[in-house]
Amino acid sequence: MPRQSKGPRLYLRKGRIDARSGQALPDRWFIRDGSTEVGTGCGAERLGEAERQLATYIAEKWSEPVGGSDPAKVLIADVLAFYGQGKADKLKSDAATMKGFVAHLLGWWGGRRLSDIKRTTCEQYVAHRIQQPIRHGETGRTASSQTARRELEVLSAAIGYWDSEHHLARRPLVVLPTKAESNRDALTRTEAARLLKAARGNRLVKGKWERLPEAGPANRRHMARFILIGLYTGSRSDVIKRLHWVESLTDPWVDLDKGVIYRRGRDETESRTKRRPLVKLPRKLAAHMRRWQDMDKIDHRATVLHHGGRQIGSVRKGFAGCVADADLAGVSPHWLRHTAATWLMEGSVDPWEAAGYLGMTVQTLEKHYGHHRPDHQAAARKALG
Repeated sequence: MPRQSKGPRLYLRKGRIDARSGQALPDRWFIRDGSTEVGTGCGAERLGEAERQLATYIAEKWSEPVGGSDPAKVLIADVLAFYGQGKADKLKSDAATMKGFVAHLLGWWGGRRLSDIKRTTCEQYVAHRIQQPIRHGETGRTASSQTARRELEVLSAAIGYWDSEHHLARRPLVVLPTKAESNRDALTRTEAARLLKAARGNRLVKGKWERLPEAGPANRRHMARFILIGLYTGSRSDVIKRLHWVESLTDPWVDLDKGVIYRRGRDETESRTKRRPLVKLPRKLAAHMRRWQDMDKIDHRATVLHHGGRQIGSVRKGFAGCVADADLAGVSPHWLRHTAATWLMEGSVDPWEAAGYLGMTVQTLEKHYGHHRPDHQAAARKALG
């Protein structure tokens, strides 16, 4: 039986001596599509340009698709590439995460066709995925069923995007594993204070605080900013990491003159499920941010969060270090958002105002955090004495 095609992809042809001219040929990226090879003219250092040529090749290949509506003739690799090309602008804020999802999907589904997507194959993918590292190159931590679910959601979205263009004769259903219920845990004010103290360069050892040695406090300066913004505004991690000091078309930014954080750039569209409305700065946070801005003006820093002269890409490792040194356990960066929502409910803030402040619907706020309100079930308790 012939080997199944993997769809169009890039490969690096190593440099060699041309048999006809005798000249040395450098490494070059080529597009390989079955028995077809197309040169990109790009050397090894121009991977980005070669990837754009691959995206163009796939788009042109399917501009007049043969069998583009027949699930049995459409490679899943092509569907994912088509989705990535068409959604590149909307996905750029989460490009690294999306790239990881697609890489894992291609590793298992890449050589298959849409007609291969069934309940059993989706279950097989989940069983395969939970035995793999959560990220390429990592050891120890394996992916959860919820990670596999998120990746399959991307596959489903890619199929929908393909279907909207080529009108599949039968759209396969991606069967997802059961969604886990989030416990929406929150920090107490004492725990939040401990976490912030650890982010400022301290470590709790046997009940006593010790100062971290040498560069420890400086290395965590950005984490203190991250934690304060998260607790005071309930903004998502991605918004805080990309926050700029000046107005931006493509990233969130802060206007200290107006006392406002714009959670999305001027040209960014708002997601239906992850709202990003502007938020007015609380007085204490505004004071912190004015001080940070004065410090950053000296070094001409464009972003609020930076380390070693560069914008922060991930806070996961730094946050985990702060959690450990604060003698806490199981706390993730998203806990800051849960904490802000919980504190607003405990403070009896009107649900409509709190939901707008956090960037979520009133229904979501009431469902997951309403029980923290002091008057929760007050009428029922009163009626029962």
